[in-house]
Amino acid sequence: MAESLTGPGLASGADFETLADLWTRSYSAGEPYVRNLLSLLASEDRTVVYREEGHPVSGAYLLPTTLHIGDAAYSAYYFFGAATSPKFRRKGYMEQVIRYCRTLCEERGIDFLVLVPSDNELYQYFSRFGFRANFYKKTTQLDREQLSAMVEKLEGAEDLSEELPGFVPTAMPAVRNAALAGGSYLEYDAPTLQYLLFDHTVKGGKTILLEDGYALYDLHTEDTGETTLHVKELLGKDSLLPLLRKIAEVDADQYILDLPAFDNLRGGRTSTGRAGMDLAVSKDAVKAERTMKNAYLGLTIG
Repeated sequence: MAESLTGPGLASGADFETLADLWTRSYSAGEPYVRNLLSLLASEDRTVVYREEGHPVSGAYLLPTTLHIGDAAYSAYYFFGAATSPKFRRKGYMEQVIRYCRTLCEERGIDFLVLVPSDNELYQYFSRFGFRANFYKKTTQLDREQLSAMVEKLEGAEDLSEELPGFVPTAMPAVRNAALAGGSYLEYDAPTLQYLLFDHTVKGGKTILLEDGYALYDLHTEDTGETTLHVKELLGKDSLLPLLRKIAEVDADQYILDLPAFDNLRGGRTSTGRAGMDLAVSKDAVKAERTMKNAYLGLTIG
């Protein structure tokens, strides 16, 4: 599709300086962080902008991924970093960016568009374009005593007396895919997962890496003085026990575990909530979407 002076189109290299500034101002993110993210994940053929008289005033990025639904795999674009310059908002420019992204998917044979709204208002906004909330996560909150009881219960059911050796981050894709196999989930390739791990670490996050699983978590001290450990992704090939043992060794008052909605771990106070949306683009995708249940997205970009 040809570029136009006014309207939606693919970005050019000259646009990224403006887009980096737009992201920085829209998301209150540090400029070095934004430039690093864009240099690693963005490309001209997967960045869509809306131009006003040749100047990009709105834009979003597409990351190639794979959406697994049961035993089948479908091509997908992860839509992220959507932003519009303040003085050009409420003109329908982002709507045209979204529609252009869908057209790109149709032309390129991409089955799904996937995104993560940050609040209820955005869930309503994206639903206008046919996006559906098919991604969910289960959140389990436990105090120290409840976590210890969970570990003891698992130890009584599993024979895992030996500590598993560590592994290098490049093994994360295989571990993640094995842990989620059979369910509906968004797969990240190795470079994307390595970036997400790097991003998590740069922001002060902690990591537990074992041979058959990993956990990424944050530690926060509340105004009350209590410490909360929040696990952003907890996945194991065969068992979560070795990871939960390691988590229990970290001194905290509360432990929050974000888990796939289809996970069978039980304990503490549990709730299930929306974690993302998808738009089925191809005919095969429309049919497959009907079988999606509690799809898992996990780590997010940005």
